[in-house]
Amino acid sequence: MRISIWRSLRTSCWKGESAGFISTKLRLPPNFATVKRYSFRAGSWLCALALLVTACQKPEEVPVPAQLIPRDKMVSLLVELHLLEARTDAAILPQDSARALFRQQQKDVYWRYEVTDSAFVQSYRYYAIHDKDLDEIYSTVVDSLSLREARLTTPGSPPPHP
Repeated sequence: MRISIWRSLRTSCWKGESAGFISTKLRLPPNFATVKRYSFRAGSWLCALALLVTACQKPEEVPVPAQLIPRDKMVSLLVELHLLEARTDAAILPQDSARALFRQQQKDVYWRYEVTDSAFVQSYRYYAIHDKDLDEIYSTVVDSLSLREARLTTPGSPPPHP
């Protein structure tokens, strides 16, 4: 029966009949507007509940990477990388040249510290997920950079090491 109704609706539309004819063929209940409104509200509440449940889930514990860089080495490496970034920004070069110079010098820093770039990224992500660890690392980085800056601005201090 339903198939025949839909067939007749489809063929009647092709014949050029009005849309009023289609709505009379569907025979919607008189309270269809209220059913539609309540189904929309229920759908909205279900979506909100689903978002709330997924947002409140405990994040999965990230396993320690196999090549985790120790904190003291990570501090030294970050200090070197931030100094390198400052030197690259201070060099008046076009942006693409400065980026290429930074990447080349970054590879040299990784080589000096005997670290691969993937190990650095994995370690940085691990410390970033454990935000208390990253806060401690960066507080040490900021302290050492401030100490270097103080040594440079103090008259009579020995010149910094290159």
